[in-house]
Amino acid sequence: MNTNLIGEILRAKLAEQPLVKRYANTVTTALAAVVAVLWTVLSVGIDVPSGAAQGVMVLISLGAVVGVKFTPNGVTDKQIDELEKYARDREG
Repeated sequence: MNTNLIGEILRAKLAEQPLVKRYANTVTTALAAVVAVLWTVLSVGIDVPSGAAQGVMVLISLGAVVGVKFTPNGVTDKQIDELEKYARDREG
């Protein structure tokens, strides 16, 4: 197995992909956090019953989990480094 070839292919893919693709799950999680903060401020401001406020927060949290699950992440430097190390260890 040519570990250099694997690294070159993956690094080329990394260079081609948009930056947002590399951090897609981070962006998804950050958006969920913003929605949660906005909901908290809104629910306190309009005096929503605590049970309803908590229920919506649970739904926002579940939405974040589902969002991360189905958001395709791109290739990252860390993944490439780990795959190259794995390939080297298998060779040697």
